[in-house]
Amino acid sequence: MVDNNINAKLINIQSGIDKLTKNDNNRKEQVAIKNDVVLFFSFDIVNSTSYKTINYFGWAQALNVLFREIRNEVQIKIPDSEMWRVLGDEAIFIKKITDNNSLYEYIDKIYSILIETIFKLKKGDFFIQYDKELMKLQNNLSLKATAWIADVRDVGNIENKEILQNEIENIFEKYESQEGNEIFEFLGNDIDAGFRISKQTEDGRLVLSFELAYLISQRTESLSYLKIITYKRLKGVWKDKLYPIIWYHNPNTYLKTYQKKIELEESFCFDAEEESELIKEYYENRAEQGKNRVVRDIKMFTDCYYALNKIAQDRGLGEKLNNLNKCIQEAVKDQERYIGVEKLELHCVAVCFKRGKDGIKILVAKRTDSREKFKEQWEFGCAKAVMNKSLVEKIKEEYKNDFNIEIEPVIDENREQKEPVPIALYNVNRMGDVASCKSDKGVITMAEIIGDFNVDTFKPTEKHDKLAWIKKEDIDEIDIKYSNHVPDFKETIISVFERVELNGK
Repeated sequence: MVDNNINAKLINIQSGIDKLTKNDNNRKEQVAIKNDVVLFFSFDIVNSTSYKTINYFGWAQALNVLFREIRNEVQIKIPDSEMWRVLGDEAIFIKKITDNNSLYEYIDKIYSILIETIFKLKKGDFFIQYDKELMKLQNNLSLKATAWIADVRDVGNIENKEILQNEIENIFEKYESQEGNEIFEFLGNDIDAGFRISKQTEDGRLVLSFELAYLISQRTESLSYLKIITYKRLKGVWKDKLYPIIWYHNPNTYLKTYQKKIELEESFCFDAEEESELIKEYYENRAEQGKNRVVRDIKMFTDCYYALNKIAQDRGLGEKLNNLNKCIQEAVKDQERYIGVEKLELHCVAVCFKRGKDGIKILVAKRTDSREKFKEQWEFGCAKAVMNKSLVEKIKEEYKNDFNIEIEPVIDENREQKEPVPIALYNVNRMGDVASCKSDKGVITMAEIIGDFNVDTFKPTEKHDKLAWIKKEDIDEIDIKYSNHVPDFKETIISVFERVELNGK
């Protein structure tokens, strides 16, 4: 009897454990099953084949420098964007979208990269010194661009049947090749549509997917930059029904390179209709008689707001567009990367100090409450190391972007490699991720602020909402005035004051 009671209790305990385990697994799967809105954009080199044929020697260096320039510009103008893949002469990037205002800005920055890079190409800035003039004369290279948007679900384990039973339009999957390399893949209807519309752009043009155009049309200024060229049947998209071909054209972008605004029709070559079927259709679709117009209603070409809303209604896309907006509004701002998420990141903190008549003072910054890690905590700012730039370059660049300050990192002049002098290393567990033991690893250095800098003129950003100076006499009150701060905040400040006072190093 006793044994039976014990067995019964053990069975109940085991049943309870199984239930808890199942619930825990369900919770984990629910966390994994989340949707993100991802912006995809690509730059495709125009006339690369003929350029390779003409410039049998030297073309590889020229194209390599061009691709590197594009990657650098994307990294500067659209921080935390990632290169997904390169297909032939096309480079495809991704960026998670966390608010609509950023989406407007990113599209405009993609367009500015396109126009500015083409301008540099025409000047011959990308060609190697050897036979530079000859290669410049033989240059017929240019760029075209595409941008689209997708509601993506990270499915984790694709074999999970519960996930596959849910309605999913686009997925992100990570798996290993036979050689052990990680492969990152986006799959789905909107991903396919993006590759289809990429065939509907031309030299110097940026084509947008319908969903992306609709979202940015909600801002009046951006709406004026959307130009409906024509309507096409794209294989496998919208059940092969007519799809709007929409180009983005901001006339103000040309001010930086050409010192004047250039409207869309003004940007066409004088013989554009002879050379381009799309531009020929653009004019035909706006002709008064409209005999060759692909859609009878002329407002479907001339009134973009009317056209986008009518298409959304007629194609039954209202729910999809609402879901995209909802995903953007509910996005977690710091979880922005997909590719290389497991790679080691080296954070470079530069404690910035300023010498003056009133002594030495150290710049500190308060993180915004929208940050996922260390919300509203005082810190010193931070840069992330990258492969193609020195630590000094990257620190100066990111602190300029984040705080609009010019700094000069403290380096060891006795060494051949002029890199920042480390004063400490850190290894901090990420907030809310202690269970997996993931941590931010970094080096703390110092940098002197060059020129005048007024913290009162700082305008809040997504990263920081306030700056302040700390003097040596403020050290005793740090725990009161700056009580919410990153680890070793006070100890770092004391160490920097001692080093600067000792020898400025």
